[in-house]
Amino acid sequence: MAMLEKEIEKYRDFILIDVEEEYLKLPYKIVAFFKEAFKLFEADYYAKADDGIYLLPDRLATLLAKERSHSMTYIGCMKKGPVITDPKLKWYEKSGHLIGNEYFLHAYGSIYVLSAEVVASLAAARNNSLRMFNNEDVTIGSRMLAMNVHHEDNRAICDPRCTPTSIAVWDIPRCSGLCNPASKLKELHKIGMCSESPTLPPDYV
Repeated sequence: MAMLEKEIEKYRDFILIDVEEEYLKLPYKIVAFFKEAFKLFEADYYAKADDGIYLLPDRLATLLAKERSHSMTYIGCMKKGPVITDPKLKWYEKSGHLIGNEYFLHAYGSIYVLSAEVVASLAAARNNSLRMFNNEDVTIGSRMLAMNVHHEDNRAICDPRCTPTSIAVWDIPRCSGLCNPASKLKELHKIGMCSESPTLPPDYV
């Protein structure tokens, strides 16, 4: 731990969050991450990305450099779907009775981006003042509804294969990332379309 703390002090490349590491605590972890990131770093956008996706950071930066008329923006691959009320299933939602039969529009949790004004509102909210759902993507999506943000649906950040316009590649909708990330990440990086193709032209986004 001491070595990690030294690296953090020198490079500021990790954020330590005081949250218990378990699946059901993921919504708390993500909210804590955005609050801490907002406190430590001044940025126009804050991105959350799982380590099980193939991300092209230069293309993501190009996407975020686009001029937008909405200062409060929520960027991701938007989805709706049936609320899972069976506790035996992975995506079970214990508060499903408050939502109804179908989820509201929200981004897949593998990768999404929030503008600075949105994160500022998240950071300003008192802990436990807003409802936490079982699933992180639903929790963030519910707060986006409350904040009246602009939902920007962009399929380039949930591409199932590498293309000239891919920003993030993962096995949507079979898995919440790459199905076998340890091997698939290496395979994708050997594909020139993934690792060697140029950054998207500014007029693409």
